[in-house]
This record gives sequence, structure tokens and C-alpha cells, in this order.
Amino acid sequence: MSEFLGPLGLIAFLILVNGLMVASEFAIVATSHTRIAALAEDGSSTARKLLAVLQNTKWQTRFIILAQIGITVASLGLGMYGEHTIADWLLGPLEHRTPISTAAAHTVASILAIAILTYLHVVIGEVIPKSLALQAPEAFALRLIGPMMVLERILSPAIVVLNSIATGIMRMLGIPPADVHARLVSPQELELIVEESYESGMLASEEQLFIENILDLKERTAGQVMTPRTRVIGVDVDMTVDEVLQLVCASAHSRFPIYEESLDNIIGMLHIKDLARHRLDEEPSFDLHTFAQHRPITYVPESTPLDEVLVRFRREHLSMAVVVDEYGGTAGILTMEDLLEEVVGEIQDEFDTETAPFEEIEEGKLRVHGALLLDELEQHYDIHLESQEVNTVGGLVMALLGRIPEAGDVVELNGIRFTVESVEGRAVESVCIELPEPHKGDPTPSETQEEEPSAES
Repeated sequence: MSEFLGPLGLIAFLILVNGLMVASEFAIVATSHTRIAALAEDGSSTARKLLAVLQNTKWQTRFIILAQIGITVASLGLGMYGEHTIADWLLGPLEHRTPISTAAAHTVASILAIAILTYLHVVIGEVIPKSLALQAPEAFALRLIGPMMVLERILSPAIVVLNSIATGIMRMLGIPPADVHARLVSPQELELIVEESYESGMLASEEQLFIENILDLKERTAGQVMTPRTRVIGVDVDMTVDEVLQLVCASAHSRFPIYEESLDNIIGMLHIKDLARHRLDEEPSFDLHTFAQHRPITYVPESTPLDEVLVRFRREHLSMAVVVDEYGGTAGILTMEDLLEEVVGEIQDEFDTETAPFEEIEEGKLRVHGALLLDELEQHYDIHLESQEVNTVGGLVMALLGRIPEAGDVVELNGIRFTVESVEGRAVESVCIELPEPHKGDPTPSETQEEEPSAES
């Protein structure tokens, strides 16, 4: 019995070694840097060791070479010892219990031994460890990093030699060395990951939308989401306190740009708290120049990406900025609320009277605000309206008409019908959109983010 158990134990040991090496290799490659970094910050010494390996391309290569050495040695051992041992076990029964010749029995025993070893090697030594390591790479990497580091020290000379040879061959072939940063995930890959996580049920639709909107911030500019100049409510620097109070009471906003002569010369900002303090302090004089100096305004170009604007708002503790066009004139106003709405959707309080930018009338037919961004409409209804000249639905209608739109005007683009329902001054206020047949039944506005550039808050 011992003659059987000893060799069987050695074969099982070689298969186990092969499996552990396979698991360690895939665990090292598939482990999330961020998860291990979080564990390291929580005080895990094992995680710190693993993180040091993950952040160093040379160390990763050394551990992969170590795993390959282990796999190769185990495989050779199984081939040289295991095949011969199992064939010997099978040879006796084949010779005594079958009518085949001794030569044929040797051949059959060898074939059966190879088949048995191949099955055990592939299933137990390769497939199962690989699957388990990919399912829980962090857990496997944390458990195996200690033994692997010990083996790495023992086999360091062999690893260095093999690594040098491999690097030399790669250089001869013109293949650059591996870069740890090449494994970092791009924004496009992040969006795919988020989409897959949503489809698998790991993320709620709101969470998916928030993450995608954050990733899209750098793709949008201040000019796309600002409150346009035609909708800006400003305070003339020469206004009296009563005139300002009347304007504030008639508005739903708490901050107002202070301008001199015209909105092209905005000199500061007025907050309703300033008026409240003025009243409470019973100051005899009222000078908006003083308020403007107390709350200076910041200017940003129309083309500034929103992620840069957000960083500047945070760094300089801003709540409002003037968006200027290429000629230096005021194009509009951008507030922190506008930026937040690009991430979380429309923000409304009890004073807001603006209608939602989306309103589904019936299947395949919806009402939208003229200021709705084209890319928002494209994103939610899987249609193509991209135009490099205009950003909004109202702007698109105006461009297609070639004149100032009027209520009742109808235009079509790519099979999509736009009907102007109302205008305010020279701007399109409301548009009815009829989608082509394939788009009927697409996500309703209630399931999407409500996007509309809001007035200053």
C-alpha cells in the first residue's frame, strides 16, 4: 500500500504546485490596485507588500517568471515521473486481465497514463485554479504573496538570468519593456466598466448616470451649460436699494451679477445676504460699488472644459463666474448649481418655476426645452443630431430654418420632426419632437437625467 500512496502523493503534490503557481500568476495580473491600496491604508502589512509588487513592473515580471518556473518544473515532473508511474500501475492489469501482447500493453498503458495525467493536469492544475483566481484575485494574491516572496528570494539568480534573456530578446525584436501605467484604465474603458456593472445589477441607474456624467465633464464646456446672456438677471450698479429689492423679490435667485452700463462690463456679484445685512445694520448709504468690491467676479472662456471650471470653483471658493465669448463680451453666467446639475440632474427648490427639459407626450413624441443640449437628447434617445455649430435644440432648429424661429415652424433632420411650440423673444422656448419608429419605446424622461442650463442660483 505504501508503494502506491507514496508515488500518488508525489503526483498530487506536483499537480497542487502547478495549480498554486497558475493561481498566483493570474491573481497577480488580475488584482485590483485600488482595492489592495485601500487594504494597505487600513493597516494590512500583507497588502502593503502586495501593493509594492503591483506598483513595480520589474517585480511583477519577476513574480510571473517565478510562477512560470514553478509551472514548468511541476509539468516536467508530472511528465517524467507521473506518466511512468501510472503506466507501471496499469501495465500489470493489462497484461494479466486482457488478451493483448506485452508490447501492446506497454503502449496502451502509456497512452492511458498520458490521458489521465493530462486530464488531472488541465482540470485540477490549470482550469480550476485559474477560475478561482479570477473570481477572487485579491484573496488569492494576499494569501500567496508571502510564500511567493520566499521562493523569489531562493530562486532569485535563476529569475534574474531568465528575465535578462527575455528582455534582451524583446529588445532585439523591437518590443518596448512593459509599462505599469499601461494597465491603468482609460475614461472610455471606465464607461464600459460602468455600463457592464449597471447591466449586471451591481450599479443602480442613478449611480451609473452620476458616474458617466462625471466622466463626461471634460467633454463639455462652460459655453454649453451656462445660463445664456439673454436669460441673465443682472443688477445695474446705479440702482437704488428699493429697485434692487423689487428685482430680487421678482426673481427666484439669490445671487446677481452687478454690471456697469451693460452686461459686457460685470464688475462683481450681489448676494441677497448683502441686502439683508444692509437693512439690519440700517446703513444710510447704499452703494453697489462696495458690494461689487466685496464680491469680485471671475471670468472664464466659453471653451473652458467643465472639469477645469469645477477645479477652479473649488480652489477659489467661487459660486458664480462670467462666461466670455471670443470677442471678450459676456456670453452668459455659470454657477455652481449649473455644474452640479451636469452630474446629478435638475436641481429645483420651492422658488424654481422652470419646467423639466423633457416631457413625454406619448410614445415617440416628446416636448423639450429649447435650451436642452443636443448631446443629452442623443444620449437618452439613441439618435444622431450632432452639430459642430450649435449646442442646443433651439439652436439646431434656428440653424435648419436659417432664420429666427416662430411658433408653428416645422423642420426635419434624420427622420426626426421638430415643431416649434413657443418662442420667447428671438429664442426657442419649447419644441415638440417626433422620433422615428425605431426609437419609440426608448427610455422616458423620468428614467433619464433632467438637463437644462439653469439661471444663476
